[in-house]
Formats: sequence, structure tokens, C-alpha cells
Amino acid sequence: MKREKRLLINTIILSFGSVFPKSVTFLILPILTAALTKAEYGTYDLVLTSTSFIVPIFSLLIEQAVFRVLLDAKTEIERKKIITNSLVYILACSFLLFIVTSLIVQQLKIEFCISISIYMVLNLYYRYTLQICRGLGFLKKYSLSSIINSFLNLFLILLFIKWIDYGLYGLLIALNVSILVATLYSIFSISLTKYFSKTLYDWNYIKKLLIYSAPLLPNTLSWWVVSVSDRWIITIFLGVEMTAIYAIANKIPSMFNLVYNNFNLAWQESASTTVSDDDMADYYTNIFNHMFNFLVGILLILITTSPILFKVFVDESYYLAYYQMPVLFLAMFFNSFAAYYGGIYVALKKTKNIGLSSLIAALLNIVMNLLFINKIGLYAASFSTLLAYFTLTMYRAIDLQQLIKIRYSYTKILAVVLFLGIVSWMNHANIYYLNIVTFIVSIVVAITLNKSLLNRVFKNVLKKYFKKSNIY
Repeated sequence: MKREKRLLINTIILSFGSVFPKSVTFLILPILTAALTKAEYGTYDLVLTSTSFIVPIFSLLIEQAVFRVLLDAKTEIERKKIITNSLVYILACSFLLFIVTSLIVQQLKIEFCISISIYMVLNLYYRYTLQICRGLGFLKKYSLSSIINSFLNLFLILLFIKWIDYGLYGLLIALNVSILVATLYSIFSISLTKYFSKTLYDWNYIKKLLIYSAPLLPNTLSWWVVSVSDRWIITIFLGVEMTAIYAIANKIPSMFNLVYNNFNLAWQESASTTVSDDDMADYYTNIFNHMFNFLVGILLILITTSPILFKVFVDESYYLAYYQMPVLFLAMFFNSFAAYYGGIYVALKKTKNIGLSSLIAALLNIVMNLLFINKIGLYAASFSTLLAYFTLTMYRAIDLQQLIKIRYSYTKILAVVLFLGIVSWMNHANIYYLNIVTFIVSIVVAITLNKSLLNRVFKNVLKKYFKKSNIY
């Protein structure tokens, strides 16, 4: 099987585990914005974003090491050793995580202390079991676990918020039950217990896994600073209600991240398995060119349809969020390319480079936020995020050129990025007739950029149709 074909198939399989969950997120968005106060929604968003910060600190991202070494494991004994030792570490982490988070939440006098702490522990196990599914090659089970979590979450939110009206407490119950069921599915579907053996426990092997994963922590924490710390700064300077507005502003742009993340999960594996090939640089260049054209097309469609999406999915009381979205769309665009380069770093096992580049972006984001939050309000958070991701992309692109000579069409890239900026500015103006014009022009540009891809898809569809009709 060709590398490109394998990458495409894995992307499609993994997309089911991302598209459906994200779709559910948008289905519950109007429910939450209508049923919760801005303060409650802001608190809910802080719980989710804080989890993405706290859990990696305790796990030291050992689940990422587990995924990477399982890809290279050739024997059953190797797989058992990896899972046995990592599971021992995760068990110890979970107890410590529960105790520490309970104490912190109590000190901050936040309601539902135990429920929040349980959610963080369950999130730890959920992430761990998902990475084992990926590492062992059970991509369909990985996706199904995500789907179970999302759709059960939707049902329970309808039950506890829409019908029973439990408010924020009901929302936390829904989160905990759905993630617990999804984790149990992962455990039993891959028969996780058969990979555990007391005789294979080795503290030195745990340290070996952590030596790989720990350097990734600065990257994750820096990512958190760039994409999430804005919420805390906004909460401190502008209040929790403005945090809710900023959280909503990120929802539709995050749809673009969803498109790339489907690819990125498969890309990490593909980049790692092809890193020793003689034509590695040509392969990476080819993937970059196709990815660039495709992502630009998707971004143009999302930007120009966002006025409609916003009216459908977001309560009108959050109207201020709309004006942050054009900037955040561009930020997500550059974030995708930073992640693409991150996949190459992982393949080359240059995890320190990931951490350093992310740290620079994180510091830039914080400084820009603090300097301008009182002057331009929410725009400080949006523009600092855009600048941070742009800087991160440029740093990694230049740094990796010293290791792999990826070839770029600089004129094309500059022209397309300029066009994206113009479309975003017009979208911010939100003038009805102007929106129609930009939509039509953007569709033409998207089709032009992806003409070869669309032709290939169209020919394959026709070929299959004629074969079934016994005409071809």
C-alpha cells in the first residue's frame, strides 16, 4: 500500500472519531448557551481548559511515549512491557491527581469540587487508553470510543440540563458518565488486561518512557498558554462573562482545527514510519503542498459561511463573539501548519525542538495579552493568539529546513495568505451583499487550488460507478 493511500485511509478512519464528537459539540452549543448563565458557561469552559493544563503535568505525557514506542514494538512481550509499566505509572498519577485537584478546587471555593476532580482523573485514563488504541493499530476502536463519549454526553446533557434542569451540576455529571463509559469501552474492546504482567514491571523502563515524553510537556503547556491561558487573563481583567464570550468565539474557528486534527493523528504515524525513506524530503514536500491547498479551501468556506453558522448555533446574547472570529480563523490556520511541523519533529524524535519553539510562542502570547488586554479588550487575546501561532509556524519551518529540505512555492503562499487576510477583513465587516460576493469568490479560489484533488476524486467515483454498472 502506498504511503499516501495509507495516510488517507487512516485519516478517514480517525476522522470519524473527531467529526462526530465535534458535531455533537455544536449540537449542544445552543442548549448550553440558552440554559446556562454566562458565568456558569464561563466556569464550565474554565474546567475543560484547566483539565488540558493540569492532567499533562501529572502524566508527563507518558501516553504520547506509549503511542510512539508501541508503533515500533515487534513482539507481544514488548507490547506487554510498554503497557504494564506505563499503566503502573498512570495508576499512581491518578491518586495524586485526585488529591491535589480536590485541595486546589476547595481552596478556590469552586462548587462541585469532587465532580471536577473525578472528571480530571477520568480524563487521564481516557487519554491513556486512546493512545494505546492508536499505538496497537486499533484505529476504528479509537474512533468508536470518541463517538461513544460524545453521543452519550449529548444524551445526558439533554437529560440533566434540558429536561431535568440540573444546571452546571448536571453538566458535570454528563461529562463524567460519558467519559467513564468511553474509557471502559476502550479497556474491554482491546482486552487491555491481557497486556498487563507483574513480572514485567521495571522502574527503569518507566524512566525510559518519561525521558521521551517529558520534553513534550513544555510544548503541551506552551500550547495551553497560547490557546487557553487567554481565558484566565480575560477572567482576571474583564470578568468571567467575557471569558464565556471568548470561548464561544473560538467554537466555529475550532471546526477548522477539527479538519486538520483528523489528518494530524494519521500524519504523526506516517511521518514516523517514513522517516528513514530515501525520498523523505520529497514525500514531506508533496504532503505539504496538498495539505496547504486543501486547508486553504476549507478555511475559505468556513470563514464565508460563519455568519450563517453563528446565527444557527449561538444565542444572540453572545453577538460580541462574532467579531473575534475572523482573527481566530487565521490563528487556527497557522496552528495547523505548526502542528504539521510538530509531526516531523516527533518522527525525528526532536522533542526538545518542539518544546523550545512552543515556549517562545507561549511567552509572546502572554506578553501581548498583558500589554493590550486593558486597551483593546478581547481583541488582545485574539491577536496575541494569531501572532503566537504565526511565530511558531515560522520558527519551526526555518528550523526544520536545517534537517529536511522541504521545497516551498513562496509566491503562491504569500498570495494566498494575503487573500485570506482580505476575506477575513470583509467577514469582520459582516455586510450582507459583501458576504455573498466573498463566498462566491472564495468557492472559485478553493476549487482552483484543489482542482487536481477534485479531479482525482471525481474520476475514482466514476470508475467505481461504471464498474458496478458493468460499463467500465
